[in-house]
Amino acid sequence: MSLAEYAVKNVIKLGATEAHAVFSEGEVLTVEVERDLISNVSHGRSSSLSLATIIDGRIGFSSLKNPAEESVKLLAEKSYRLAKALTPNTYWRGLPDPKPYPQVEELYDRKISELTIEEAIELMKTALTIVKNLDGRVSVVNGALSAAFGKTEVANSRGIYCSQESTIISCGLLTVAREGNEVGSLAYEEYSSRKMDIDIERLASKAAEKALESLRPKTVKSFKGNVILAPDVSSMIFAALSQAYNGMYVWRRISPFWNKMNDEVAIDELTVIDDGVKPGGLASSIFDGEGSPRRTTIVIEKGVLKNFINNTFTARLLNMEETGNAAGLLDVAPSNTVVKPGDFEVEEMIAETKIGLYVGRFSGYVRFEDGLLSGAVKQAFLIENGEKRYPVENCMISGNVYEVLQKPIGISRSLEVKGSYVVPTLMISDFTIVGEDNL
Repeated sequence: MSLAEYAVKNVIKLGATEAHAVFSEGEVLTVEVERDLISNVSHGRSSSLSLATIIDGRIGFSSLKNPAEESVKLLAEKSYRLAKALTPNTYWRGLPDPKPYPQVEELYDRKISELTIEEAIELMKTALTIVKNLDGRVSVVNGALSAAFGKTEVANSRGIYCSQESTIISCGLLTVAREGNEVGSLAYEEYSSRKMDIDIERLASKAAEKALESLRPKTVKSFKGNVILAPDVSSMIFAALSQAYNGMYVWRRISPFWNKMNDEVAIDELTVIDDGVKPGGLASSIFDGEGSPRRTTIVIEKGVLKNFINNTFTARLLNMEETGNAAGLLDVAPSNTVVKPGDFEVEEMIAETKIGLYVGRFSGYVRFEDGLLSGAVKQAFLIENGEKRYPVENCMISGNVYEVLQKPIGISRSLEVKGSYVVPTLMISDFTIVGEDNL
């Protein structure tokens, strides 16, 4: 019997109406760099158990690190006492029932779990060498390589039991270029995968090249024009959008989409999918945080809002199906957000721009509650007459995401993986660029 099942059994014995438990264990190997040198190497192993005890709608949550059988008994007693002391959640309608689980490929690669400390250090040494050899003006400000593997088990008192092993490797480098007294914009390049397929040479080269591109930046005055948002930036827009179609925010009416089902919320060319079973997806799994099966959900289809993402709790409140998006019994989160490719090459977007800005990174916010997008651009370049002219500094962009998505926009054919977001480059017309004259 697993520890998750053991915890459920113990708390039900005490008199709980329902119980739900999640057990996780794993190892993480991390190599950190700072100022062109390896600064820290760490390796850790940990495990945890979380238990939700439900007594007539009163839900008590307790957790434990590095659990063993005796400590699990104590956790069950603590969680039971806590639940008894709480006020009932009048919206609670019960735990999910068991359902068949999908098969999801490429979630585990033994090569990642077998990566040694020496091999991880060598990868980061290679990255540092490539950056420095490409151009002596570039340095690595900081960065990290992380390799992790683990196992998760979910059990509940209605018969759910599921378990899964997974791996992930990720590496990110923050670089900067200096030439005399000139310092360029910070550049960042990152790669994450479920497989041991990281190309450290390519990653390091791109990080260095991005830093070099931003040398000798110039200021610009405020204007309106095209803004081309690279995937690092467009992913922030789709992250905000994923909160807008989150069933919890819809139920609370925090989301502007709460009364927009089957309405046009974007242009015809935009289709957004929540894909929890994408092979190798960083947010893919066979089950979600409550033990319900992951699935693929078309959320926005050709501009029309077709679905919200839900766990069992919000699905019942909204009279909808659960979509395998439980972050917990009372929490909802997206899995892999996948945007359907468009018809533009990025080069075409630039060629069609008379005056505008290409934005590689963005330091600001995108609020899902009202759609406000505002912040400073990084790795940005002025575009004039279809050509990238020079990098810019001291520049901001501002607009409203929901208004933008209903105007003509360009969507690139190419998609890039940015964490759990698989997104295109976007071209937005008539966008406000705030230059140094208004800062």
